[in-house]
Amino acid sequence: MTPKSPTKAPAETAPDTACAQPCSAQDGVPVEPVTLKSTLSRLGADLYGGLRGACFLRSGFERLDCTPLSLLLLVVADLVLNLLVSLLLVGRGGSFSLSSLPYFLFYLPLFLLFAVAARYLVHRPLAISGIAATLVAFSIPIEVCHGILEWLAQWRSFEWFSDYLAAPHYYRFFGWWIAASLVFLLRLDGPRGLGRRLRLALLFLVLVAVPLYYYQRADLWVSKEGGNESGELSLTDEVLTAQNRLLDEQLAALQPGRRGHSDLYFVGFAGDASQDVFLKELSVTRQLFDTRFGTEGRSVLLVNNPQSATALPFATVGNLERALVRVGEVMNRDEDVLFFYLSSHGSRDQELEVSNPPLELKQVTPELLRRLLRKAGIRYKVVVVSACFSGGFIQPLQDHDSLLITAADATHESFGCGFGENYTWFGEAFVGDALRSTYSFTEAFEKSRDTIRKWETEKDETPSNPQIWAGKDIWPILKRLQKELEQRGGK
Repeated sequence: MTPKSPTKAPAETAPDTACAQPCSAQDGVPVEPVTLKSTLSRLGADLYGGLRGACFLRSGFERLDCTPLSLLLLVVADLVLNLLVSLLLVGRGGSFSLSSLPYFLFYLPLFLLFAVAARYLVHRPLAISGIAATLVAFSIPIEVCHGILEWLAQWRSFEWFSDYLAAPHYYRFFGWWIAASLVFLLRLDGPRGLGRRLRLALLFLVLVAVPLYYYQRADLWVSKEGGNESGELSLTDEVLTAQNRLLDEQLAALQPGRRGHSDLYFVGFAGDASQDVFLKELSVTRQLFDTRFGTEGRSVLLVNNPQSATALPFATVGNLERALVRVGEVMNRDEDVLFFYLSSHGSRDQELEVSNPPLELKQVTPELLRRLLRKAGIRYKVVVVSACFSGGFIQPLQDHDSLLITAADATHESFGCGFGENYTWFGEAFVGDALRSTYSFTEAFEKSRDTIRKWETEKDETPSNPQIWAGKDIWPILKRLQKELEQRGGK
């Protein structure tokens, strides 16, 4: 925002930043002609003011004399910066996600609604655009800071940053923005009296903070496996043709196990197409296993999501059966291990959601998985089920050759399957954190269980109680696999 009234600001007001150039005719001040130079100068002043506000300093926005043009420029700058930051994180292999645009801009009507209501408390003619522009400006440096830390977390030396970036810790950045915004509202020049300022702050919390807490915005540039351009699958000729070959290509590319070595195979299953978090979690998990655990050439990923319909085979019971049978054929059954990761919604009836409208798909149950694994002849296996009530999968799948891990017990929900998330909480703790520092699946589980307990305590959630069970014959195989992975250093 570019405040412009010559003014009655208090003496302690910070030097003009966002108020460096006049942008409205108020109190006899002439309107500055709109030129490209003045527009860019105004935007630069507003961005600097946003940085000061995010640092809890006086920003120049307190005068509430920002025009709708400044608000528009800040929204465009916010879009461009998010696109650039997410491009930096995802890389050129991603694509622009048109479906993310409504999620991204959801904040704008909230800001305007709050500004309309707040105008009656601040009594300033440009309060609507001024307040909305301020809230946008304060969010930009905070989002950029989060993006930079995400980028640094991709480097091995800074992996520990990842603990502070994903749910529920992402809300530390959201809390930062809330605090900066509240400080700004309490400093406003307009409202007189503590009671009016407090009403303004309460209005902000109710109309803006609470909705945004439950509706975090999405990034605009996403991996090709991570976007969702429509709410429902379109069964075009392109999709049908692609699906006829995608699974065949993955299965044909599977490499046989090497005698004398314990090779790891990966099968991922993202069952629910309604939310991108399952696809994102499985895509990152497969990438981690291919690069760190040596499953490249030995991994299969099945996904239900409209955006990936021409890139990845569907997560259906039929495709899962084919994938497991093929893995059972190429692996050395007395030496190799299958890491089988499923992520979706779960029910109290212990059914894993398999949904990809308009297709009508069979649900996954523990008994079904047991049958498929037996048919495939896969002996040694690690089965991970990331879903609510997933502990009900453990008893039916128990045998001497299995390690079983679930995100919750049979009677409790797990957390983190919201829109815009990259992981469920269990996926973030287990895959996003623990498995990046150890090759032991049991050690990773213990670490992730402690992390999840901490998050649930911080968020006052009912404990999900992640579960683990191991058969007696799987231990020597896992120890041998761990030793070989440590010797290879994840290569």
